[in-house]
Amino acid sequence: MEEQVAQKLTEILRKGTQSEFEECFERAFELTKAYASSANAQASAIPFVFEKLFELFVTGKTGG
Repeated sequence: MEEQVAQKLTEILRKGTQSEFEECFERAFELTKAYASSANAQASAIPFVFEKLFELFVTGKTGG
């Protein structure tokens, strides 16, 4: 995860801090929950899926 994207995620996770990226977090979280509840989900991939989705919603692209 890029440092800039990681900082945005940290802003959201800190209590009491408003961020313009809260909607990105919520969308990535909901899609990750859907993946995690699917029959084909691999537990080790769940954090990676969330990270890539959040990065996609924040920047419009994935780092690779």
